[in-house]
Amino acid sequence: MTFQHKMISCLAAGLVVAGGVVMFGVRDTRPVLVCFGDSLTTCGGKGGQYTVWLAKQLPHVRVVNAGVGGDTLEQGRLRFQKDVLSHRPAVVLIAMGANDFWRDLRTVSELRGYLEEMVTAAKAQQAKVVIASCFGDRPFWEETCVEFSFVRFEFAAEIAKMEQAVSKKYGCAYIPNLQIDVKPNRLPPYWDATDHPNSKGNEQVALRLLPALVAALGQ
Repeated sequence: MTFQHKMISCLAAGLVVAGGVVMFGVRDTRPVLVCFGDSLTTCGGKGGQYTVWLAKQLPHVRVVNAGVGGDTLEQGRLRFQKDVLSHRPAVVLIAMGANDFWRDLRTVSELRGYLEEMVTAAKAQQAKVVIASCFGDRPFWEETCVEFSFVRFEFAAEIAKMEQAVSKKYGCAYIPNLQIDVKPNRLPPYWDATDHPNSKGNEQVALRLLPALVAALGQ
């Protein structure tokens, strides 16, 4: 069965489950996917976040948006129990690090410690973890239009290497450059006035994330 056929079958089954939850008030027993991030997880306007697009593709899964605009990895770990683990997720998507990059207040070693703390906490609860990066596998020195100065290329590359190392160490799926399909920044039709992906842009982000999440969910 092809990936497309599997998705159609899952979509039909998921609609039945979701419909029963809404119509009859039965307990929602669908596996939980928590998407944990910053403004890249909350952006897109009403109904336009990438989590909304994921929920449309994965109706057999309860998708939780646990994004908080402006969050760093350090701030994220402080709310990880409340905003992520309390949902008893089957899969956790961690999509953070952009604000750490822009603020440049912590060493890569410190960032790794925060990320590892969250990964180990999730895995201790038997959740699978997917790490999504803004920087991985990007040839910054070859791109014609990059959203930050060349003097910051090395820092971005170091963050990417750290994320890949953590993913390898703990057996996490790794998604490099979750926004690659909507680059460069700030241009229509994928970006809005807040310098974030709009609904159309987040649809592309969701499609980029989907294969790894489907695999983690075991669908």
